[in-house]
Amino acid sequence: MPAITHGCKGCNRSPQLSEEKIEVLVAIAIQHKQPHELTPEPIQQARMNTCLSCPSLQYGTTCKHCGCLVHIRTRLAASYCPSPYGSQWEKEDVL
Repeated sequence: MPAITHGCKGCNRSPQLSEEKIEVLVAIAIQHKQPHELTPEPIQQARMNTCLSCPSLQYGTTCKHCGCLVHIRTRLAASYCPSPYGSQWEKEDVL
């Protein structure tokens, strides 16, 4: 059997997700959250912009440091930036 040189380390599936799949996963993640558990829109957008420009973002969706989908992590108020070099979100969280 030939070695697969792309895909997820754990299952060799493609780690790239369609916009539709991302929307479904976000909807599932936030469906039972209370408003105070969600990040206010301006902060969420600032966090997302920071993540999208971060060199640790993989496949346009996944944080290299924790493996999460940034589309979900940026929406949850209790989340934090997991960068081992310090939070990249600090300035966004005080907007």
